[in-house]
Amino acid sequence: METTVKVIEKQGTTYTSHKVVIGKTQWTILVVKGNFNYISIYNDSYGRRSMGKDYKTFDDAVLAYKNPQMKVALLKIEMGF
Repeated sequence: METTVKVIEKQGTTYTSHKVVIGKTQWTILVVKGNFNYISIYNDSYGRRSMGKDYKTFDDAVLAYKNPQMKVALLKIEMGF
């Protein structure tokens, strides 16, 4: 599992984008903290971005995915690893 991180701060909100590769699939996990708080996850496969899904908490996101590698990736991001 590979991860790259990009952080943008804008008007009191921090947007942290994590690119995660699980198997042959690349995912973007966007963590938003500040004026707005949510986690957005979308699949980047084949150069097309899906609409993705938004979650209020990491717990909600972890419960939504069955793939154990995605669960581990989300927990690592939440814990700051």
